[in-house]
This record gives sequence, structure tokens and C-alpha cells, in this order.
Amino acid sequence: MILCVNPNAAIDKTVIVRSFQLDEIHRPEQVMAFPGGKGCNVARALNTLGEQPVVTGWIGGGAGQFIESGLHREGIATAFIETDFESRTCLSILDPDRNTLTEIYEKGEPVPPEQVEALKIRFREVVGTCAAVTFSGSLPAGVPVDFYAQLIAIAREAGVLAMLDSSGEALRLGVAAGPDLIKPNKKEFNDLAQRALVSLNDYAAAASDISARCGAVVVLSLGPDGALAARGSHVLHARPPQVDAKSAVGSGDCMLAGLTYGLTHGFGLEDALRYGVAAGTANTLRLGAGNFTLEDFERIRPGVTIVRY
Repeated sequence: MILCVNPNAAIDKTVIVRSFQLDEIHRPEQVMAFPGGKGCNVARALNTLGEQPVVTGWIGGGAGQFIESGLHREGIATAFIETDFESRTCLSILDPDRNTLTEIYEKGEPVPPEQVEALKIRFREVVGTCAAVTFSGSLPAGVPVDFYAQLIAIAREAGVLAMLDSSGEALRLGVAAGPDLIKPNKKEFNDLAQRALVSLNDYAAAASDISARCGAVVVLSLGPDGALAARGSHVLHARPPQVDAKSAVGSGDCMLAGLTYGLTHGFGLEDALRYGVAAGTANTLRLGAGNFTLEDFERIRPGVTIVRY
């Protein structure tokens, strides 16, 4: 079982609107709504790979009920803490004619201190039964910026693998707590490295330095160029095969799912990285975050090429 911490739960609503324009009335040709938040995407991808994920975080109101019941219909277990306020709805407007994606994300209400503590207690109760825990996304208002760091410390005490995918101070403080793996994108990694990075060699050297300093595997998501992975001085670059991508939303979350699946099943770093890149690439073939098929994943995986730096 893998625990997926999803602090910013939301209804993820995607509408397909051709020739989208501001100040116009549009009638979408397709509307999709899924339980959302990065942790939900990770869990959905893990479920596709045959794992048993459990999603935890905060939910509230009718939107929260939609999120939890939707996950249950997908066969994904939950361990949420309920709040007195409504969970968010996030809207994505996809225009296939212009190849644009417009995203409107509700901010969400602050989480009260007693509900922050309740999630920490729930986490401590559950984490010891898990093979790994993933921490995904930003932290809501009201949640201490070192909350991930606190939970990572609890996971380490329980001997459970901790995988962190966040940004800013939550990422920096989380890294200091000693996770087993971090998975930033380029922007998040630039902020973490605190130095100018231009070439792939620059990123590889910085990833190696950070891995050696914090003791974690560093996996840097490069979008269509795949990913760099560093374990100390050992650095790999994985490239996916070319595909006819429809949407990359959630691909980083699927990459984290593939990496976590591999590392909890005894794979070496190279094979785990191949799983991660294949899952992230398969996600681009369908609309809806974390919504790939096992058939696409298995078809793409042998085409992922890995070179050593």
C-alpha cells in the first residue's frame, strides 16, 4: 500500500473549447470532472499500475463528497480529514485548435490548526502500514510551511520511503528532513539550486550536488525531454519516445507514481526511472490527469532510452 498525501484536494474540471476567446460565450464540446489535486493524480496512476494507493488530505462540503466518492468508484481508498468549508474547484479550458490551456484555480480556505493536527495524527496512524508515502503539491493556507518536513520525519521513524514533489519553502524544508526522493520540475529545481542553470550539463551537475548533500535521489522532470535522475555522482538521463501528445496535465504526477512503484518493488534506479518516464508519457495521450492506460504504458516503456552522464 502507498499513501498519497494530497493537501490541495479539488474537483478538476476540464472543458474542451475550440477557438476559445475572452469576452465570448462558448459551449464546450466535452466536459470532464475528476477528483483532483496532485496526490489524487499520483494515486490514480498507481492504481493503473496495479498498486493499492490510499489518498489523505483535507476535503469538505459537496465538492469534498464528490472527490471522495469519485476516488472510491475508481477503486482508490481514502483517509481524508473533513473540514467545515467547501473543497476547491479548478477549471482547465483546453483549446485543441490553438493548442492552448487556460487554467483557473480557486484558492481555497485556510485549514484550521485543529484540522492540521488531525491530519498529522491520521498520518501517524496509517503510515506504518505502507511501503511508501508520496507528498504532492503546495500546502493550503493555514498549514505550516514545514508540514511536509514534519510528516517526512514521521515516515522516516516508521522506516517508510518518502517521496516529495513540492515547491518553494515547502520543498526546501522538506528536503532538509531527509526524504528518499524528490521530483521537482525545472522551475522548482532552479529555486532549490539557487544558482543559474542553463544547459543540461548544468542541471545534471546541480542534481548530483543536491543528491550528495541531502542523501535523496533527485529526479528532475524535463517535460517532453524526459527526466534526469541523480543518486550522488550517478546521473541518468531518460528520454521518452515521440508520441502524439494531447495534454501533459498530471504527467509529473504520473512520473512520481511510476518511480514510487519501481522503488517499492525493488527496481534499480534505471528501471524505476524508465517506469516513471513511461507513465508520464502515457498520460499525455489522454485527457484527464493521471488517466492513462496500462496498454499505452507497456507500449511506451521499451522505447524509453536511458544514457549515463
